[in-house]
Amino acid sequence: MTIKEIAKRANVSLGTVDRVIHDRGKVSKETKEKILRILKEVDYKPNFYARGLVLNKSYVITALVPDFDAGEYWEMPSRGIKQAAKDLNQFGIKVVFFYFDQNDSESFIRKVQEVLELKPDGVILTPVINFEAVKLCARLRTMAIPFSIIDSNIQNSGSISFIGQDAIQSGRLAAKLLSTSTGGKGKILILSIKNNENHNKTLQKRSEGFKDFLSQSDSLQDIKIVELNVDQRESNWKECLEDILVGQNPDGIYVPSSKVHFVAEVLMKRKLKIKLVGNDLIDNNLDFIAAGIIDYIIDQRPETQGYLAVENFYKYLVTKQRVENDYYLPLDIITKENYMYYRSQ
Repeated sequence: MTIKEIAKRANVSLGTVDRVIHDRGKVSKETKEKILRILKEVDYKPNFYARGLVLNKSYVITALVPDFDAGEYWEMPSRGIKQAAKDLNQFGIKVVFFYFDQNDSESFIRKVQEVLELKPDGVILTPVINFEAVKLCARLRTMAIPFSIIDSNIQNSGSISFIGQDAIQSGRLAAKLLSTSTGGKGKILILSIKNNENHNKTLQKRSEGFKDFLSQSDSLQDIKIVELNVDQRESNWKECLEDILVGQNPDGIYVPSSKVHFVAEVLMKRKLKIKLVGNDLIDNNLDFIAAGIIDYIIDQRPETQGYLAVENFYKYLVTKQRVENDYYLPLDIITKENYMYYRSQ
């Protein structure tokens, strides 16, 4: 049954029915109850896609994303954003990318200014430079520009949605996998490979979850945890990484980021048999998971994150649907035996 037929049956205008369906504007309690009763009786289902076509209006969404080289992590959410923009273009959704250097807060600030000058209908935000991202959230709220966050959340930001992984649970899962692989004893190295001081909270939370799991298990008291960092800004960082791996000689290694392939390169070069767990099935990690050098990858579906962020703006702006505030994606465990099924999606 169409809105026109419902309006005729309720003896009200089309606009009144529309306000009740989308829960906006003023409608008397008696009229609202009558319309809701009719909607329930006829099992009314709004045709959101047809509505998007009828509106014939364009919405500009800006995506504020770190720049990347081929094969790196941020290529994947960018790919998802582009695919969603292509799929939803017919409904007036247009996406404009603003790439910034994640190792330079000034680069982020400059791109933020360009975004705000454009006055978009929505912003997709990746808060890798956390303290500047928090400031941006406050400015977007003041300007009444809706925004969605992917990858790493900012608590109480005012975003219409967060799409990403539960970082604490990701770390706990990594600890379970690695402690099982090492027989519940020995030395485990938590190795963070960083190239700036502005990393988001995700890596920290993964490490916290990892340590929390081991500390809460009475059967894993024989595991010794060693935490070390490698700074990619140092000219000899690769040599430092190799020295750490050879010198520490751990039973297992956890890299709480997509940069686990750097560790895998050393293990392959030195022919070291060490259990290795990392994050994200990016192209740079693919050969090492296929060869069994990386034992487990915990993936957070970055392409899906980007796609859903755009789709949420379609729902929010075009169809006026409510979107889920926090959308946590599954923790996918990827191994040599199943990686090919994920890459084919």
